[in-house]
Amino acid sequence: MYDNHAAVPENPADAPARHVDDVSADLVVVGGGLAGLCMALAAARGGADTVLVHDRPVLGGNSSSEVRVTPAGAGHVSAWARETGIVEDLLLDDRRTNHAQFWEGGLTNSGWDLTLLDATRRQPGLRVILNASVRDAHTRQGTDGRELVRLDAVQTTTEKDIRLHARQFADCTGNGTVGRLAGAARDYGREGRAEFGEPLAPRVRDRATSGSTITLHARDIGRPVPYTAPAWAEHYATAKAIGAFRELRNVHRPEFGGFWWLEIGYPYHQVTGTEEVRDALLGHALGVWDHLKNHHPQRERLAGYALDWIGALPGRRESRRLLGDVVLTEWDCHRDPHWPDRVGVAGWYLDLHVKGGLLSKRDPGEPSQADTNYRHWARVPPFGVPLRACYSRDVANLWIGGRCLSASHVALGALRVQQTLGMLGQAVGTAAAYALAHGLTPRTAAAPDGPHIGSIQQRLVRDDVRVPALREHVAPGLPTPRASAASQARFDVGRPDPTHTRDLTVPRAQVFPVAGDHLEEIEIHLRNDTSSVVRPAWQLQEVDTLWSREDGRLLAEGTVDVPPGSGPIVLAPHTATRPGRLHRLVVGTPGTGAHTGPALAGTHWIAATDLPPGSTAQFLHTSTGGPDPTTEARGAFDPDEIDVPAYRHWAQDKWTALTLRPTPHQYPYGPANAVNGLHWPESWPNLWMSDPAAPLPQHLDLAHDTTVTFDEVRLRFDTDLNARISAAPGLWQAPQCVSRYRLLVRAHADAPWERIHHVAANHRRLNVIRLPEPVTAQALRVEILAVGAPDARPLDDVEATYWREDGLRASRATLAPGCRVYGVGLYLVGTAPEGRCRPSPPHPPGPNPDTTPHVHPPATTQESAPCAASPDGPTPNTT
Repeated sequence: MYDNHAAVPENPADAPARHVDDVSADLVVVGGGLAGLCMALAAARGGADTVLVHDRPVLGGNSSSEVRVTPAGAGHVSAWARETGIVEDLLLDDRRTNHAQFWEGGLTNSGWDLTLLDATRRQPGLRVILNASVRDAHTRQGTDGRELVRLDAVQTTTEKDIRLHARQFADCTGNGTVGRLAGAARDYGREGRAEFGEPLAPRVRDRATSGSTITLHARDIGRPVPYTAPAWAEHYATAKAIGAFRELRNVHRPEFGGFWWLEIGYPYHQVTGTEEVRDALLGHALGVWDHLKNHHPQRERLAGYALDWIGALPGRRESRRLLGDVVLTEWDCHRDPHWPDRVGVAGWYLDLHVKGGLLSKRDPGEPSQADTNYRHWARVPPFGVPLRACYSRDVANLWIGGRCLSASHVALGALRVQQTLGMLGQAVGTAAAYALAHGLTPRTAAAPDGPHIGSIQQRLVRDDVRVPALREHVAPGLPTPRASAASQARFDVGRPDPTHTRDLTVPRAQVFPVAGDHLEEIEIHLRNDTSSVVRPAWQLQEVDTLWSREDGRLLAEGTVDVPPGSGPIVLAPHTATRPGRLHRLVVGTPGTGAHTGPALAGTHWIAATDLPPGSTAQFLHTSTGGPDPTTEARGAFDPDEIDVPAYRHWAQDKWTALTLRPTPHQYPYGPANAVNGLHWPESWPNLWMSDPAAPLPQHLDLAHDTTVTFDEVRLRFDTDLNARISAAPGLWQAPQCVSRYRLLVRAHADAPWERIHHVAANHRRLNVIRLPEPVTAQALRVEILAVGAPDARPLDDVEATYWREDGLRASRATLAPGCRVYGVGLYLVGTAPEGRCRPSPPHPPGPNPDTTPHVHPPATTQESAPCAASPDGPTPNTT
């Protein structure tokens, strides 16, 4: 165990040996994957004395260098949907300092482990115990039901028995180990379809789960490396023998990792059968390596490749699930209920691996690999997760985090990825700290109609946990400040890129923000490869979010003649619009006299070079139910396994912008976005963006009618929420992110600006500036001096290729990013009653002794600034 503040004996070797340690805390978190790690960090930042217990020598769970599964999240499949908060900070810190690029499983190095370890070492109030496995639980009957009082663990490296005492506990083991020992309600396997009416559930309940995987890392060492497989390895003479849709991707590269489909599930139990699973996986993995070295068509080119590393610890996808007061189901993923106690967002797809994994040779490892109807049904939009799914329903003081969250087997498929679980872990850790400070059980803290959940939610959005459609509140009695800026950007997708197009055999769309009250014309670029005029239909719709799957409110429609060749096409909606709403322009819909489907096979919508924040391309997928008729029949699509209903969904093409130029120009990136309390693009871009052509410095000003007093400033910059940053190049930081800035204030409109803080090297989205003393001012200026890394360089071709769609998008961009700010908030957390910003009496217009500018002591930039004055946390003056 290490303690950031523990005194070290003069000579520890002289201390008597101890074989039993008693450890007491407010909160004990068991499991040090990303969920448990983020939970423990958040709880400690919230003021709880926290102990994190992990059964491995390194933190990170499946993402660690022991397992090497690159973290994924909602932003991998949904536009601008990446998780934020602590888990994003960890990823951004690693990308800035780690030389390696983790573009595939198996490539993770120890630099990532050290990033996670460093986060815990720098966090006051957090103790970490590694190599300790919890073996027993002690409960008692309390006033609120059965509760945990102690956990017993064994630390394998020291031979110590460790007794863990706490007021509350959290199970982040991934296996529901603490819950099992405490007798908590739990589930395992797949529910029957009738239990929750889930289309992707099997007709009959069974014990199958998604399986476990080991990864490998191979590289070209420049000289021949013969390989002879051991007798116990599987023999794969052909790729077909490995199984359907098991792609040996990236083997043409100088190094490669993989493979996600090296997976085994049923008939093995994913906890008690782990040793058998590992042994079986090693046999299959070495059999695949033998195939590459000795049987693959490119085996001569692969002669110089060596197996650099192979996992010995399977990475589990699923095992036990603990049950809370809410059990999330498939329908909660499709149709977000907007839970009143929502504390985070998820948005990975319904990723359900086939029963048996690699043992099922005729099925794809994951069904969406083989069938489009299944794929676009499983691609759910981002949805909220309630706090009531994050505690045990029958152990009164047990929180739940990680993949043992309260969910059905199907719903877990969209929840279980590591970036999502890391952010939800932060949410639960924040809630636990609040509950402990107020003497609440998890159930009381989460009650939707209770007095506490609103305060917890406000803490979460303040700390940059992404909670869908939740606005950060301003302080009571204070108006939202007026925001102004040196410039603002218009909506601009850059230039047409003729090398990238989307065919109109299915209806295509571009979702974009409209800031004005009317649209007269919209110019798009189409290419007609046929020899005759084609006539597609078009529609303009108003939609609710970037991810809306249903048709929106129809505003205008028509047809347009497209002659042979390539060029601009002007549509004329001539319609009133509601400012501040997203709109969808659709081309290729059915219409009177319009060509559709096969008749538009030679017609293409030309893509654009740049993808502005808060916009995305889409396409329409229509299914009559069941698998696609062209899908070869396989067991995974048997009606007893799945029952995909008929549907009509707009699917996301998230890395693409299609050419679109509205008239009049739209300006959706105004400074008011930085103070609207919404910090993520969802139903609006919700960020200020300066004119990319305007020179630096640029500034964003916040002004009040009277002076306000504050001692903390929180800023949210843009780190490209559409990018898969876990796979970004080594030594990378977001080129859109403000890297150097100053904070200035003035006491009244005629007073000069004075500097209160300067940041010279930022790479994070959330910046928390704690000032050494309260400041009273009427206006705050954020003066931006630089964007991106000072030594930034363009991605080379290898990095861009390895980063796949993100690399392609970055290499195609033609517009400068401008300065981008998602939010600015002022807080008084040190001395004001309840930590709220307080208005001050207005000053007269001219200078006086009370308003003479003075130089403030230097401020500190913090990862976290927990409120010491208020149990409800600081309330923002501005958002």
